[in-house]
Amino acid sequence: EKKKPIMACLFCRERKIACGPPPPGGPRRCNQCTRRDLVCEYPKESRRGQHKRGARAARIEALASGAAA
Repeated sequence: EKKKPIMACLFCRERKIACGPPPPGGPRRCNQCTRRDLVCEYPKESRRGQHKRGARAARIEALASGAAA
């Protein structure tokens, strides 16, 4: 029983597609990158639990700091 990779590679993450394990005996690239003959890069660190700060959060923060002044 093989475990799936913890993180998807950058290509699969951008396309929001399944990042499968590399084919046996092949280069260390996921199946999607191998099929498309792409360089398979993984993110340097996990972004799990981190949320993007959107325009709404910035606007609320600006209003809060303006009210305090």
